[in-house]
Amino acid sequence: MRLNSMSSATSSSVTLPLPLYSIPDRSSRLWSTRGRIGRIRYCSRLAAAGLIYHLSLFVPLYLDHLYPSSLTLDTFTILIYADAGLYSVFTLFAILQAKRRLNDQGRSGWSLLLGRFPLINVWLIITLVFFRGTPGSNPFGPPPPPPTSSETKRFWCFLILNVAVASAAICYGPLQLNL
Repeated sequence: MRLNSMSSATSSSVTLPLPLYSIPDRSSRLWSTRGRIGRIRYCSRLAAAGLIYHLSLFVPLYLDHLYPSSLTLDTFTILIYADAGLYSVFTLFAILQAKRRLNDQGRSGWSLLLGRFPLINVWLIITLVFFRGTPGSNPFGPPPPPPTSSETKRFWCFLILNVAVASAAICYGPLQLNL
């Protein structure tokens, strides 16, 4: 029997094992610009990114509040540059997610440029968060799957944690640096 012959192989001769993991399609990846995402998934992703950003910003400041000699001018400078880099990454992530959310509503990602104008940006945020996507398929792809109960719970947990971190930052305010 020849191994390289296509005619000699039968469907029952060899079965390949399933891979240990499957690579999701491009529309479900976090950093993709293609596809559509629903409201809950959009808000959950932004809340998770916001929580990571706020914790990474405020934890060093809280440590400085507890241990005043820990934050010197050099480490504060490094913290500012790290914060700027992290802010840039999370801004890019938010733009990509907003573009996919606009795709769900049947609009182009270029509509995000309207967010540069006062009052229009408020309307844009309201439409991204509260308006439903187009039912059925649109030019940007099939509708996103409905959110599962775990995604909804995750959204509420992220939202509550964001409010708690923001409240702690406002109430305890270790933003008075002794440099």
